[in-house]
Amino acid sequence: MSKVFLIDPSKCNGCHCCQIVCKDEHCDQPWLPYAAAQPDTGQFWRKVEEKVRGTVPKVMISYLTYGCMHCEECRLMVEAPGAVYKREDGLVLIDPEKSKDMKELVDACPYNVVFWNEELQIPQKCTGCAHLLNDG
Repeated sequence: MSKVFLIDPSKCNGCHCCQIVCKDEHCDQPWLPYAAAQPDTGQFWRKVEEKVRGTVPKVMISYLTYGCMHCEECRLMVEAPGAVYKREDGLVLIDPEKSKDMKELVDACPYNVVFWNEELQIPQKCTGCAHLLNDG
């Protein structure tokens, strides 16, 4: 059975808590074999886009949060077989050890959600909190 992220955009107020929670879970904490520690700055595995429409005094602001789409036909898996794989539950993961020095994976993602960890020389992205799913 595949896992999904269910987010109601009508309830998003742009608080960025989804980004903060992700940073809190992954910065300075490696979750091997799913992910090495995320750097403190420069990466947000969850993004929040703000769209402003209209002009003052009638302005409408909406927000859209998104991250890795864990694609069914993931380009990264084609670019780096073995280093990028899909779990039974549908999560696409980048193995931090096998993907060392594979900077080309950053550009391979059509959704622009793969980041380069300069310090560790590895590509990184949302893991869908695979380590938490394993714990139930």
